[in-house]
Amino acid sequence: MSSPSSFFSPRRVLIIAQSTVTQLVRMKIFYFLAPVALLFLGLQFFDAIWFEGPEALMPEQELRMHKNICLGTMMLFTSLFAIVSTALLIPGDIEDRTLYTILCKPVPRLDYLAGKLLGVIVVLFIAMLVMDVLLVTTLHFRTEEKLLQTTEYMVKIGYPEREIAAGRAEIAAHGPTILLQFGVLSHFLKACVIAAVALLISTFSTSTLFTIATSVMIWIIGSFQSIARDGLFNDASFGEAPSWADKIVGTLISLVFPDFQLFEAISDAAARAEDVLYSDVGQLLGLSVVYVGIYVVLSWFVFSDKEF
Repeated sequence: MSSPSSFFSPRRVLIIAQSTVTQLVRMKIFYFLAPVALLFLGLQFFDAIWFEGPEALMPEQELRMHKNICLGTMMLFTSLFAIVSTALLIPGDIEDRTLYTILCKPVPRLDYLAGKLLGVIVVLFIAMLVMDVLLVTTLHFRTEEKLLQTTEYMVKIGYPEREIAAGRAEIAAHGPTILLQFGVLSHFLKACVIAAVALLISTFSTSTLFTIATSVMIWIIGSFQSIARDGLFNDASFGEAPSWADKIVGTLISLVFPDFQLFEAISDAAARAEDVLYSDVGQLLGLSVVYVGIYVVLSWFVFSDKEF
């Protein structure tokens, strides 16, 4: 067991994380899962009407749309939740004076920040797990329905067994597979990085609204910065090559703002049932750890100068 005065204690971090989970649950933050559940269940019954004409004969297209909407909803809700919940933690602790009690233990500020972020990540994981179960369940029933309809249709037309088996395999590839879990994981990792960004901003922010607005802005910039960076480095407008100043600005932006397009690439590939290498998922996981680590350290530097 680490002494109270140790620089960093995993035990203290876990205790603060447990307290943070309790704090977030008391805020009734899981209420946001209700509309998500209704949406996922609604897709089970109504997404078939979106396809008419020739596309109605393409069940894999319908399953892909189902996955796109569900994964997009998961991304939106978890990202917003990561921002809002993290933005409320430190101001809430200051308002009810819990922060003063914790720091007078004494508890190192790094332990406090790491524990708060870990608590948010745990709640994000629980929420993502619930939404993942809903996604897999609804997609399973939708896939089974399409497999049955397609098999009956192909048998009726007189397709040979080999083509029927190939058609079923193509539809099954768009059902609940390990590739789909890679897409879910990418959104979870993205939400963790966004939570770390919000934690950094909350350490110097003067208001919760400023933290939320700035975090959302960084989220948007991070989602499109790869497109802007490609244009800056590769597109010579009006026959002129990008200047050194433009390249320096682009490089600084890529270092300061996380490139969320990397996370979206994994999710998009999973929705299209394309092959995703385990090495790519491992690199994304490593990149997320680096991003979170950098923002936690920066938060610690800023927070250490605060007087409470």
